This record gives sequence, structure tokens and C-alpha cells, in this order.
Amino acid sequence: MSVSERTIKAFIQVIETQSALFSLEDWQELHQLTVNLPEDTQEISIIIRDWLKLEKRHQIREAFEKHRKTIPSSFSFSNQRLGIGGSKSPTPPNQPSESSKELLENVIKKNSPLSDKPKNNQQH
Repeated sequence: MSVSERTIKAFIQVIETQSALFSLEDWQELHQLTVNLPEDTQEISIIIRDWLKLEKRHQIREAFEKHRKTIPSSFSFSNQRLGIGGSKSPTPPNQPSESSKELLENVIKKNSPLSDKPKNNQQH
């Protein structure tokens, strides 16, 4: 697996498993990032690492580094067809699977308190 794929996978895992680490401002910035997110996995990886550099995101960065260390080097979005948590891809064989860009966009939308779907446990 490339370093870029591991970076994206780890960041997705942090969003899915530790979304409480993200402030409202973080979610707003992540939504803004997805607007112009490139298709290239390496470019996405650089954007994620740059985003994590701010000191105010040190807890997110620490969680990210822990997750990144647990991802096997044999993992690959393209040839393993594994989803989050090692689940099998719902995409049938011979069909295009989600790109890194789509995976990241979807996980941000799904876990963000800014999304349109109602959340039972949040009150504003």
C-alpha cells in the first residue's frame, strides 16, 4: 500500500471512530476542503497532512498517527476492495469502486454534525 493510501485510510478511521475530536470549526473546514478535493490520492494525502499540522489539531493528529500505524502495508483501496474496518466492498466485481476522494467526501458528510440528516443525540 502506498503511503498516500494509508494516510487517507487512517484519516477516515479517525473521522468514523473519533468524530468527537473534531470541533465545529474543523467540520466546517473539512466540508470546505471537499469542495475542491482532487482525484489524485497523493494530493489528497498531502491536503490531509497539511490540515493536521495546526497545533490546535494535535489530538486529531495523534489519533491519526495511531490509526496509521495499525493499517497493514498490504492494504490497498484498488486491489483489496476493503471498506472501513476491513469490511468487503459492496461494489460488485467489474464495477468501479469509490475513489479516495469519494470515500473521504462520504465519510465527512456521514459523520459531520453539519450534515443535513438529523442526529438524535445532538441539540443546538
